[in-house]
Amino acid sequence: MTTPHLSSTLQAHHLVFTSGQLAFNQQGVIEGDITAQTLTVIARLQSILEPHGLGLEDIVKTTVFITRREDFAAFNAAYAQAFGAHKPTRSTVIAGLAADNALVEIEAIAQVRT
Repeated sequence: MTTPHLSSTLQAHHLVFTSGQLAFNQQGVIEGDITAQTLTVIARLQSILEPHGLGLEDIVKTTVFITRREDFAAFNAAYAQAFGAHKPTRSTVIAGLAADNALVEIEAIAQVRT
């Protein structure tokens, strides 16, 4: 896979927008079931928000793409585990993804603390 032409994050005023994140490991491989991939993707979101001084609690909206409807319950459980009591708004779409083996992709919008 070639490197895509995009920014992983972009700040506009008091919002930080992320590109969709996939569950790539350190070797650039996507592995695992929907639970493992969801937790990996959310950890990636957290790590790309950290340079902006933000964390998961600052996310106000996510857009989620999953490849299989039957994975929704397991995805939702992993998502709830990662976010805890914080419940950002969310849209979830069943769709094909660009990377082989990818089961979930998540993009987020976070609000900068003032």
